[in-house]
Amino acid sequence: MEYSKVNGYTISKLSLGTVALGLDYGISNAEGRPSREKSFSILSTALSMGINTIDTARNYGDAELLVGSFLDQDKDHSATNLVTKFEIDSETLLNKNKAREHAYNSIRSSCSNLKIKQVPVCLFHKGKDQPVDLVLEVLPSILQDLKDDGLIDLAGVSVYYPDEVERFLDVPIVAGMQVPLNIFDQRLISNGMLQRLDLEKKFVFVRSVFLQGLFFMQPSALQGRLSDARPYLEALHDLAVRAGMSIAELAFSYVKDLKGVTSIVFGATTEQQVIENVNLLNSKSIPLNVKQAIEDLFKIMPEHIITPGVWKL
Repeated sequence: MEYSKVNGYTISKLSLGTVALGLDYGISNAEGRPSREKSFSILSTALSMGINTIDTARNYGDAELLVGSFLDQDKDHSATNLVTKFEIDSETLLNKNKAREHAYNSIRSSCSNLKIKQVPVCLFHKGKDQPVDLVLEVLPSILQDLKDDGLIDLAGVSVYYPDEVERFLDVPIVAGMQVPLNIFDQRLISNGMLQRLDLEKKFVFVRSVFLQGLFFMQPSALQGRLSDARPYLEALHDLAVRAGMSIAELAFSYVKDLKGVTSIVFGATTEQQVIENVNLLNSKSIPLNVKQAIEDLFKIMPEHIITPGVWKL
């Protein structure tokens, strides 16, 4: 396992995302979330393979409770890095006192669920329709207060849209971000923000490497507006063949080789999926001609394909 040093933390190159352990999640996940016993096995397998960072959130069903219960009984991994998130709706953000109270209640609940006294990495999960200006009026002081009161250590923001990253770059309390980035969604690269994040030594957790499983679907199986993704998926399959790689290897290698990526957040509903994702760290680099084709073909993509939050299935 590879690791990155960030603000005193050692972060594994892979972080286990737990949304699929707390909710039915993922466009290609037909089986639903695993049982508690299977979820514990998934967590145990991840930690035994060197993954030391777990990503969860208050709105991931009972994922926080599950992670807290697992770590409580697995004392060998009590030092695992935990990343969790909280939300504040736009109406509450209009009242700074209510927003602060809401944030404190949420973080205290997370600490209780996770059985910890302080959240190591706390991210504000910005809503996809929330105005950035409204968030910036309220959030920095709330994050600073939470840190000063010892409820959180590192603070950051999870964004839906890469063009929002620049607005948070100069906020001192924001130590890093969680962002979408994959073969189809290259906006963070083309707008220069990944390079800026790296230069400013911000941590970067990347999610949606497989676009929530869209990459693994058969083009002919897509319905509704997502049927617009068919030609892009077909092109992706062709590029994987040209590279002599599987779709997973191609998609994973594209992100893992990018400078500035602290950790890739992946989800799993079986132990085997954990093993497969760890093995992807050893995937070969993408041939230069294929990488150039990827950048040419997918540099500009329709919003309704690359942003799962607006999918209408």
